[in-house]
Amino acid sequence: MQPKGYNVHSAEARGALLEAIGLDTVDDLFRLIPQSIRLKNPLKLPAARSEWEVEKHVRSLAARNANARTHTCFLGGGFYDHHIPAAIDAIAGRGEFLTAYTPYQPEMSQGLLQVLFEYQQTISKVVGLPVVNSSSYDGATALAEAAWIMAQASRVNRVAVSAALWPEHRRVLETYCVGRKVEIVTIPTTESGGIDATILASVLEGQPVGGCIVQSPNCFGVIEDVAALAQAAKRANTLFGLSYNPWLSGVFKPPGDLGVDLVCGEGQVFGIPLSAGGPSLGLLAVRKDLRQFMPGRIIGRVADIYGNPAYAMVYEDREQHVARERATSNLCSNQALNAIRSVVYLSLLGETGFARTAQVIVNKTRYLIEGLQKIPGVKRAHARPVFNEFLLRVPVEVSGLLRHLEGRQIFGGLDGARVGRPGHLLVAVTENKSRSDLDSLIQHVREYVTKS
Repeated sequence: MQPKGYNVHSAEARGALLEAIGLDTVDDLFRLIPQSIRLKNPLKLPAARSEWEVEKHVRSLAARNANARTHTCFLGGGFYDHHIPAAIDAIAGRGEFLTAYTPYQPEMSQGLLQVLFEYQQTISKVVGLPVVNSSSYDGATALAEAAWIMAQASRVNRVAVSAALWPEHRRVLETYCVGRKVEIVTIPTTESGGIDATILASVLEGQPVGGCIVQSPNCFGVIEDVAALAQAAKRANTLFGLSYNPWLSGVFKPPGDLGVDLVCGEGQVFGIPLSAGGPSLGLLAVRKDLRQFMPGRIIGRVADIYGNPAYAMVYEDREQHVARERATSNLCSNQALNAIRSVVYLSLLGETGFARTAQVIVNKTRYLIEGLQKIPGVKRAHARPVFNEFLLRVPVEVSGLLRHLEGRQIFGGLDGARVGRPGHLLVAVTENKSRSDLDSLIQHVREYVTKS
C-alpha cells in the first residue's frame, strides 16, 4: 500500500533500504541537520493536478509579471539588461555542454575542457591577471572566496572591505566569514561617494589586515581610483582585491595592470539573461603566487601520450571530492554552463566589439545623465566619474516615481534606499537602450516631477 502524500516508496521498501545501509530510521539520513531547524509539520502542499493543469496555472502566474521584455529596463544593482545574441543559446544549448558534468576523464571531455580553458584565457585578458578559475557561482560568492583567499595567503583572519559594496554581496560575505572566523573591517567612503587612498591607508595602518577589497563601480555607480588605492595597499604590504564590473576593461586598463592582486566580479553581464535572480556566474582571478588558494577548477593545456595538444584539469585541490561537512568550499559543476555562455559571448564580440560596446554604454549613460539633470530638482548625488550606473537625487517620493514609470512600461531604476540613499534613484544604462528609450525615461520623469 502506498503511503499518503508525494512519497512513492512503500514502508516495506523504505525499511529494506534503511537495513541495507545500516540505519534505523529515515531521520538518521538527516543527522547532520540540527533538530532546531528541521521542519516539524508536513508541508501544506495542494492536491495533485494533471500536467496540463499545472502548466496552465504556472503560465497564468507568469503572465502577471512584468519583465525586461515587456518593459524598458533601467534596473541595475549588479545585474544588467544587456543584449544577448541568439547564437549563444544555440551553442550553449548543445547537449555536450548542457548536460556536461565535472570532466574527471579528460579523454572523454576534450571539447568541454577546451572551451573552459578558453573561458579562463579570455577572462584573464579582460581582468589582466594570469590565473582564472572555472568558475564560481556568482559575484557575491566570488567576493567571499576572494576574502578567504586573502585570509589564507596572509594568515591574518581580518579583511577590510569597502562600505560601498552591493548590500547583497556584503551579506553573503558576512555569512561566509562567520563560519571561517574572519573579521570584516569596513573602509568608509567620503562625501564624493568613493574610497580615498589616505583613508584606506589609515584603515590598513590601524590594525593587521590580511587584505582589502574595493568595488568599482561601487554601489553608488562611482568609479574608484583603483591605481591609487592599489598603491596605498602596496605601501601597507597588504593584498588588494577588486570587486569589478568587467565591462570597465573596455574603456580603462584592466585591473591587473594597475597593481590589483585579485579580481572578483559578476559574470552575468556577459551573455547571461536576467532570470528572477539567477542563474549567474562568479568571476575570480588572481596573480600566480595566489593560485594555491584558489577554489574550484583550473583547466590547463597539456600534451597527451603521443605529444599532441590536449586539455585537462591541472588544479582542483579544493574541488569537492570530500564529504560536505569537511569541505572548504562548495564550488561544483553547474556554473560551467554559464562560463561557456560568457566565452561564447565575448568571442562573438571580439576585442574591438568589446571596446566599442563599452564606449557606447558610456556615451548613452552620459546622454541620460545630462537629460535628467535638466529636470528641476533632479541632480546627480556624486560628481565623480561613472560608467553605466549613477545615483540621482530626486525631489519626489521615489516609490511613487517608480510606480508612475512602470505604468508607462518602464523599469526606471532602483530605490536608492537599497544602497543606503533614500530619496535617490539608482539608474543603469546598457547598450541596448535606444535614443528613444532614453528620451522616454527623461520625458516621463519630467512629467511626474512637474505634476508633483
